[in-house]
Amino acid sequence: MTAVRLAVVGAGGIAQAVHLPLLQRNRDRAEISALVDLSAHRRDVVGQRYGIPERSRFACVADLVDAVRSGALPLDAALLATSGLHCADAALLLGCGLSVLSEKPLAYSARELDELEREAGRQGIDLAQRLRVGYMKEYDPAVAAARQHLSGSRVRAVTIEVLHPADDRQLDFARLLASETDIAPDELRRLTQLLDTETRATAGDVPDDLRRIFASVLLGSVVHDIALLRHLGLPLENVTSASRSGGGFPGSITACGTTAGGMVPWQLGWHFIPEYPEYRETITVHHETGTMTLVFPTPYLLNAPTRLVVDSVAHPLGHAVTETTWPQSEAFERELHALLAMSAGVPDPGSSVAEARADLRVAEQFLRVLSASTENTAHHDELSGTRSDGTSPKGRHH
Repeated sequence: MTAVRLAVVGAGGIAQAVHLPLLQRNRDRAEISALVDLSAHRRDVVGQRYGIPERSRFACVADLVDAVRSGALPLDAALLATSGLHCADAALLLGCGLSVLSEKPLAYSARELDELEREAGRQGIDLAQRLRVGYMKEYDPAVAAARQHLSGSRVRAVTIEVLHPADDRQLDFARLLASETDIAPDELRRLTQLLDTETRATAGDVPDDLRRIFASVLLGSVVHDIALLRHLGLPLENVTSASRSGGGFPGSITACGTTAGGMVPWQLGWHFIPEYPEYRETITVHHETGTMTLVFPTPYLLNAPTRLVVDSVAHPLGHAVTETTWPQSEAFERELHALLAMSAGVPDPGSSVAEARADLRVAEQFLRVLSASTENTAHHDELSGTRSDGTSPKGRHH
C-alpha cells in the first residue's frame, strides 16, 4: 500500500499533542511530507523531530501551494491545524488538488463559507467529497454505538455538561514547545485583524467579552456538542435562553432550547473552572425505554476511551446498566484514516461545509440570546442600583 503524502499546516498544541504522534504511528499509511508554520524555530524543531526535509518546511500555505503546483513537492492531502481562520487556506489547498481535513471551526462567518463555496464552484471542486471538518467525536466508536442505540427511539430530553479546566491542566503531559517569539508582529496583527473582522461580521455590535466568548467558547468548544448532537440526529436548532455566570472570563455558560421542530428539550451547562481536576464532557439522552450517556475524557489523551453507559429495562422487573469502552480505537486516528481514504477517492460520510454552516447558525443563536440576556441583566442592574457582580456602584472597590 502506497503511503499518502500529507502536509501538516500548523505545528501548535493540537498538532504536537495529537496529529503528529498519530501520523508517526501510522507511518506505513501516511507520510509527513511537508510542514507549514509561522515560526521558523518551531518549523525547525518539529521538522527535525519528524524527519521533514528543510526544503519541505514553509512559512505560509501560499509557499506550500507554489511548491505543489511547480511539481517540486508531490502531495495528496493536508491537515489544517492552525488557530484562527481556515477557509482561505482550505481553498488554496483544495485548489492544488489536495483533500483537506480542517480543524474546527471551519469558519467564523457565513461569508467565509460563501467565498469557499464560490471558489470551489469556479474550480469544479465537490467540497462534500474533498473537505472534512475536524469534529473527531463523529469518528468515536462510542458515538457510533450511541447513534445506533438511539435509532428509532422516542427521545424525551437531552443534557450537555462540560467541565473545562485551564488548558495547561489538559496538555501538561504533551510537553509542548514554548510559545514562539520569532513570528513577525506585523503578521500576527494582520491575522488578528482578519479574525476580528470575520467575528464582527457574525457577532455584530456586541461587547468585546461576548465576541471573545463567541470565538473561543461557542466556536472553540461548544461547537463540538452542537456538531455531536446534530450527528446523533438531535440538532440543537432552537436556543430559547442563555446566560453567563461564575465570574472571571469566560465563566459559566448555561442555555436551553429545543431540538429541530421543537420536539425535544435540551439543557447545556459549560463551565470553565481553571483548577478543576480533569476535563469532563457528558451527554445524557433520556428516551422512552431508558437513558444513554456518553462521557468524554480529556480529548488530547490518545486512546483514553469515551464511556457509553446505557440504562435499560431488564425484564421482568429489573434495571440493567451497561458500560462499554473502546480503548483500542482512537477517534482522532479514525478521523485520520477517513482523511487518507478521502485522498484515495473513497470518502466516508462526514461533516463538510454544509454541516459547518448549520453549526455556525446554532452558535449565532447562542450568541444572540446570550447578548439579549446580558443586556437585560445590565438594564435591571442599572434600575436597581447594583452591578452584575452584586455590588452597588458606590460599594465597589477599585
